[in-house]
Amino acid sequence: MPTILSPVQVPTLATSMMASLYGAARTWDDPITLTDLYGCSGHAFILNIERTLCPSGPTAWDWGAIFFPLRQLFSLRRVCARCDMRDIAEARELIWQRTVESIDAGRPAILWDALLPEFYLVYGYDAERGEYLLDGPQAQQAEHRVSWSSVGGHTGQVWALFPSPHESPGLAGARDLALRGAVNWHRWTNERDAQWVFGGDAWNVWIAAITDEDIVHASHAVSYNHFVYAECRRYAADFLAAQGAEYAEAAQAFATVAAELALLCEAWPSNAPTPPASTRLELANHLAQARDAEHTGIRALEAVLATGKLAARR
Repeated sequence: MPTILSPVQVPTLATSMMASLYGAARTWDDPITLTDLYGCSGHAFILNIERTLCPSGPTAWDWGAIFFPLRQLFSLRRVCARCDMRDIAEARELIWQRTVESIDAGRPAILWDALLPEFYLVYGYDAERGEYLLDGPQAQQAEHRVSWSSVGGHTGQVWALFPSPHESPGLAGARDLALRGAVNWHRWTNERDAQWVFGGDAWNVWIAAITDEDIVHASHAVSYNHFVYAECRRYAADFLAAQGAEYAEAAQAFATVAAELALLCEAWPSNAPTPPASTRLELANHLAQARDAEHTGIRALEAVLATGKLAARR
């Protein structure tokens, strides 16, 4: 008979990592809001684009960047075959073992690439069938089940996170790391002709790709990029606005970024055909406006951080 945590509330978000983390935190009644989770982790400020607008862009970056601030909020244990230099089969077995232990202790687990190359919240297990019970992208179509031995099947990356309550969570410390990270990530130095481009450089790569005459990926795959980053920047704007008057200029700039990306989402829905090249050339104007606004927002944020006047704990 399956062992299940109850209740588990996973919000419907484009960003599966944030959805999984928020769902995990709700299992122990953590009062953190989605706005603070996006902002204090720094995920609200992440930008990573693959040169052909492959949907891997929003997840193909170093997740450790946001775990520095997240560890101020939660206790995090991780299993990663590649990072820990483990055999894939060994890592899968260890993740199953630790997930069972975690669920039995009343805590969920988060898996990467359980059904798709996305993040999933594991809220139970079926020992008899050797299956995880989970929620996340396309979980409903799979009846919320997946075999423990299939984790990492698409990407070859076998990875799991085991979050639990922090003994003394520090929202202010997480916020400090995340805001400074936002500035540093924006100025990230990418290798020439890198397939995935991170930070501020990614805007021009995005503009070039969306205006390319030939789009090689399906419409829903390409549009995944703008839906994820529109969501992230909306939370970035809300998060900055909540930090006080000193952050008003940065908040307004990121609100402009979010608004421009929202217009792109409206013009190119995920279930619509790929717009013709002439239309995409017009849509690229939204990205250019968003790029310029984000540059302004980062400069304003950097100016506040330079004064040492970090927002007080609310």
